[in-house]
Amino acid sequence: MSFDYSKFISDPKQVGILSTADSNGTPNCAVIGSAVTSDDNQLILALGDNRSLQNLQQNPQAVFIAFKEADFLPAWQGIRLYLKLEEIIYDGALKEQRVAEIKQSVGNHAAKMMVAAVRFSIHETRSLLDVSN
Repeated sequence: MSFDYSKFISDPKQVGILSTADSNGTPNCAVIGSAVTSDDNQLILALGDNRSLQNLQQNPQAVFIAFKEADFLPAWQGIRLYLKLEEIIYDGALKEQRVAEIKQSVGNHAAKMMVAAVRFSIHETRSLLDVSN
């Protein structure tokens, strides 16, 4: 795919949604503003002590959708990332870096809620909208 999802995901104007499911398959979606990508095809984000983090401890599969709205749906821009959890990091440089970036961009209140950095491998990417001719 020629779409530069790394640049897109780091754009503060995009909206990100993380979808997870627990071990029984019960789904959850959460708005995420802390996502970044790494050079080695990974998505990294910070999470609070919430349902998304609890689900990932039970089920390592997730989907991250990032998009920007437009005046009409076919003009929306976005990407779907199919993920597998690689690591939950409760302490260390990566977590502290994510928390510091959240503090700077969103504020101290949001940063204090973060308990872990989460690192995923990206297994598949798809455009936001599958439009065929």
